[in-house]
Amino acid sequence: MTPGVASAPPDVPMTEQADRIMETTIDGFVRDIAARYGDVLSSRYEELEGIPQTPESILPRLEYLQRSHPSTRDITLGIGFCRLALHEPRASEAFEFLSSVTPSPLARFFLLITRMRFGAHDRAFVELRALLRETAVIFPDIAFSLFSAVAEANRCSGWCAMLPDGRLVVGLPDHAAHDLILRHDGKERPADLALLTRLSGYQVWAIGNFILPPHLPRIDILQEGRDLLGSGIDSRTVWAFEGFIEGTAEGLSGWCRYPNNPGAADQIHVRAVQDDHMLFDATVGLPDDETLQPEKPRTDFVIPWQALLGARTPAVKVTDRLGRAFYGSPLDPLAGGRYARTQAEWVASLFPSAHPTAVRPSFNQPFPTLYTPLFTVPEAAAPTIPARQVAVIIPVYRGYEVTRTCITLVLQHRGPNERIVIVNDCSPDERIIAFLDTLAGLDGVTVLTNARNGGFTFSANRGLRAVERDEDAILLNSDTLPPPHWIAALRRTVYRAPDIGTATPLSNAATIFSYPNAHGQNPVPAYEEVIETAERLAACENDALIDVPTAHGYCMYIRADCLHQTGLLREDVFAQGYGEENDFSRRAAALGWRHVACLQTFVGHAEGQSFSAVRNDLIRRNLATLNGLHPGYDRMVQVWQARDPLRPLRRDLDLSRLRHAIAGRPVVALLTHDRQGGVQRFVTERAGENLAAGHVPLILSPHRSGSGDTGWTIIPFLPEDYPNITAPRKGAELRTLLLDLGCDRIEIHSYIGSGIRDVHWVSRSGIDYAVYLHDYSWFCPRITLVSHNNLYCGEPAHDVCQRCIADLGPLNSDDAPLDLLRDLSDDLFRRAGAIIASCQDVADRYRRHIDTPITLGQWEPPVPTRPATFLPKAPDEIRRILLIGAIGIEKGYNILLALARHVADHALPMRFVIIGYTCDDPRLLATGVVEITGRYGEHELAALIRRHPCDWGFLPAIWPETWSYILTEFWRQNVPVITFDIGAPAARVRATGTGLTVPLHLPIASLATVLLTPWLLRIH
Repeated sequence: MTPGVASAPPDVPMTEQADRIMETTIDGFVRDIAARYGDVLSSRYEELEGIPQTPESILPRLEYLQRSHPSTRDITLGIGFCRLALHEPRASEAFEFLSSVTPSPLARFFLLITRMRFGAHDRAFVELRALLRETAVIFPDIAFSLFSAVAEANRCSGWCAMLPDGRLVVGLPDHAAHDLILRHDGKERPADLALLTRLSGYQVWAIGNFILPPHLPRIDILQEGRDLLGSGIDSRTVWAFEGFIEGTAEGLSGWCRYPNNPGAADQIHVRAVQDDHMLFDATVGLPDDETLQPEKPRTDFVIPWQALLGARTPAVKVTDRLGRAFYGSPLDPLAGGRYARTQAEWVASLFPSAHPTAVRPSFNQPFPTLYTPLFTVPEAAAPTIPARQVAVIIPVYRGYEVTRTCITLVLQHRGPNERIVIVNDCSPDERIIAFLDTLAGLDGVTVLTNARNGGFTFSANRGLRAVERDEDAILLNSDTLPPPHWIAALRRTVYRAPDIGTATPLSNAATIFSYPNAHGQNPVPAYEEVIETAERLAACENDALIDVPTAHGYCMYIRADCLHQTGLLREDVFAQGYGEENDFSRRAAALGWRHVACLQTFVGHAEGQSFSAVRNDLIRRNLATLNGLHPGYDRMVQVWQARDPLRPLRRDLDLSRLRHAIAGRPVVALLTHDRQGGVQRFVTERAGENLAAGHVPLILSPHRSGSGDTGWTIIPFLPEDYPNITAPRKGAELRTLLLDLGCDRIEIHSYIGSGIRDVHWVSRSGIDYAVYLHDYSWFCPRITLVSHNNLYCGEPAHDVCQRCIADLGPLNSDDAPLDLLRDLSDDLFRRAGAIIASCQDVADRYRRHIDTPITLGQWEPPVPTRPATFLPKAPDEIRRILLIGAIGIEKGYNILLALARHVADHALPMRFVIIGYTCDDPRLLATGVVEITGRYGEHELAALIRRHPCDWGFLPAIWPETWSYILTEFWRQNVPVITFDIGAPAARVRATGTGLTVPLHLPIASLATVLLTPWLLRIH
């Protein structure tokens, strides 16, 4: 029996009854849903056209699509439906994933079905309890049976739930007592029951004496003093609301939804701000509690201007049926029109016609411009920093843990002239309310509480209005991590010049102020990291004053004179936030105030605690508004970002952290290209080996900036992120930097992307180096020795190579002529401490072109192998041939396509399974004899090979590969392999006896015969 939940008599065969419900009701429903959703997906994805619309046929193609569209949730949902219809326990993976990344009552519902279908009754109980408390019922006819099955299996004597319209229902066994108690808001009363429907052994009842209160309380339903399964319904979560509104040419446009209640009707109220007069009240969209979508879709709507003609004031507020405001509300949608009309009337009065009718407006609104002339100059500041009081203003709404941490840190590091103003924006979190209550009586702490949720701008302004005449202010987000001495650092920066109005510190997430990555996509640092970074910045003693186009409201120090001259944030335009501090910054700039970055401290930022669901829409809307108010604003920011004046500071900070991390250990540099593939894998593995041996590896790769400048990117192979360490391609800076960091050895793995000239220059830096041979680019600009007709060239005479390059062009991203390439390579090789090749085949090919000693060294540790065994098959038995990886032209795509077409044309009993992808999947899939899984992670490969059992493998590469990680994977999985008799793979197969090698130019029909009957040939 589950503690705290009413139970049924123990003599009832619970599991049998639950299983009967699953078999008689649920399984047929699942098959129907899988078929319906298969039709939906087939209409969306052309890759599903022309295949049988059955779960067995659709599932492999959906799994392929998922790998090429990894973030497409409708494909994930389809995979879950098909697996469940096929009775595959792995159906739970899809539903678990969807439930973890988005509010999805549908995924949670089918996860519950999956649990019950495979006998995980205990997990079903836990998940159903949460589902009933947090979502409204979907698929009610099926849901009532499913809920009853879970209750039966777990010996619960009933369950309770909320319907999409807010009514309550309970499910009770036929034998159960009907005396239920309804409790909410601290009051109890008997529940009046009315029968809704009968099930096998269960009855479903509606509670008639309950109407959902607008304040959305917790609701408990008890039987004989004990909770029913699902009791403790959190109606705030069930009715969680998301909505966004903006003014457009057509009217008020926006969207809304109840993510945990797909069947709820979306009802919109529009009221005048001034007198609360109702202007519009209607339901938009069609409620559907049986929608087949991973999450409740947004209901888009437009309220025409004609529907709002009764407004006595242009400002309106938009809410849902329960009075909750849309993001973007309140708004004055006609403000732009009034501005345009005033401008038009003013211009008409300046340039009247012969018979003017326009009335000259009483005032002029000059044409807006970003670069407003400076009419006033702030008074000169005193030579010392004034001992002004500082008010730290912290608007609070959601995010209890981060809010408590932030405020605690501010209190902990508060100085004698610093006070805190906390504005509670009508937080729905009782923990936040209780925490703020504990602060209200503290000295130097003021807690203000809004009667309604007004958003960041409204709350920030309420705090700013509490600032004294000679008191500076700091706007601080409640999800920040301020370090010691942060206010002092900001104050010092602001008072370095008389015209500095604001200062903003660096952070992990603060757009143009972000570090280490300038784009702002940095993880939230641990507080110890915040302190360390702040201390490093302070120690740098960087006295530069870097002007910025705007302050950032996450942590914005505002000089008192600037605040009082500029005014507050614009609530009328920016609603709940995003863009309000940028508008403030540009208004202040128009009055002569500068905005600068504070380079002496660092404030952590969790970002986006309050309204992440509508973040993109608010940013889009408010950025358009911002550019309307300050034309050219976004262009100004883009120009500043391209110039990136903070880059030297970020680089210095990275180097400071790196020197500390090196801690005297020797450093090795690994020079590589900027492409993907086996070279990068090898370089990563070599970096790991060097790190394990006590060295600090630096991975050097070429990069080209947006302005076209070339350079080196230097990435330490360490857990921390150092994205700002670069060096110019030309000159001695790279050598100086490497020597300064203690580099005593370089591994050169490729010149591609950097150019043979620059890598040759690196080789002359005086640092010992070795060269690793991963391809043939050192003497072949085509890299792989593949020439005309996409075939192996045979390594012809020099003049033939010249013609090949002239005809086909190089593939090494280098304009060096062939003779220069080979001369520089020869000189670089002769001065190297070692030249390392993976096998004798590679060494022999190099010696034919560059005569220098070469050392052999395997690219991977030896893998245990056993002699290949190709088990004979009956003539009509399907052979499944495994291919792995990314298959392009050099990897044998054309041969594979010809093989597949030959197999299809001659109805041969052979199928090709590609775990990976190719350069042209659709042509292969069109043959009907090829399965493709799509891209995979290295950690997935073994499981994918087991999931797609094959008889033997095929390596169709047409060039002399210098290794083959794919061959190693075949060996790890004990898959015998067939490969062409060329390059390192063939040499490795011959040396180990793990497969067959066949002539490279074997006709397709003969190759197909080999793949059909490899046991008839001699194994090497």
